[in-house]
Formats: sequence, structure tokens, C-alpha cells
Amino acid sequence: MAKRSVAPIPKTHERTPGPRGQDTKGNNELFLKEVFNTTNKYRAMHGCPAVTINAELNKLAQEWANHLRDQNTMAHRPNPKYGENIFLSGGMDVTGDLPVEMWYREINSYDFNKAQFVPTAGHFTQLVWKSSTEMGSGVARKADRTWVVCNYNPPGNVVGLFKDNVPPKK
Repeated sequence: MAKRSVAPIPKTHERTPGPRGQDTKGNNELFLKEVFNTTNKYRAMHGCPAVTINAELNKLAQEWANHLRDQNTMAHRPNPKYGENIFLSGGMDVTGDLPVEMWYREINSYDFNKAQFVPTAGHFTQLVWKSSTEMGSGVARKADRTWVVCNYNPPGNVVGLFKDNVPPKK
């Protein structure tokens, strides 16, 4: 079973425009495209192949993001079949690149020499997991809160496979 962790809610973040300077707040299609493009940007930095969008994973991620919003909570899906990264932010504008950037910052907690699961780097390792080939994303908003869910197939963070799947930055 894949190990997962929850990204902390950023307390402060100076909002910067997405890669193309777009403000994607309120436009789910552009927001999710930015999540996808930013994901592949970071994967490329580690020599990992780009993931493709999977419609079923998009549906699952959107359903879970809606559930989290409706329950006003932050939790991983129980007994997941796929890898999962989740993000929650409140009180600020969120563009599609922000959740992915927050997950990627966990690189600072990962030891490439040990190549093993670290709870504080679980989002980063799933993000760049070389064997994951597909992803789906969902976003849900309520008042000033934004929930983002990404699912990955095959799932990452598999014990014993970190050395082959989480390469250092090129």
C-alpha cells in the first residue's frame, strides 16, 4: 500500500502568478491545467517522464475534493487504490501551481542517499515518482478555502522502490 502524507496549510504565501501569469482562481479548467503542467515541470527536473491525464483519476480526485469541501475537513481517502496528494489553503488566492510547489518543497526533507519513505517528504516523492504514469486532479472551493486532490497511477511511495523511482534533480 502506498504511504501518504498531508501537506500543511501554508500560513503565509506571497501569491505569484502561475507559469504563464494567469490568475486561475475561479476557473477550474485552467487551474487543473496549471496543476498538470507544474507537475510535469518538476518531474522533468528529475528526469522522470511526464504523466498523462486520466479521466477516471480526474473524476475520483474531483469527487474526493468535493467530499473534503462538503465535510470541511482534510483527510486522505481510506483504503486508496491510487497514490494521492492533498492540499488545503484558506485566506488567500490559490493558483494551480501553488499546491504542486508546496509538495515539491518537501524535497528539503528527503535524503536521496537513504532513498526511503519520509512522512515529511511523501508529497514530493509521489509527485516525482518515476513509475507513476497517469494522474488526475480535482479542486473544490468554499468561501476562502481551496481543496486540491491529485491521484496517481500506479501509486508511488512503495517501500523498497524509492532508489529507482525518486531520482535527484538533474
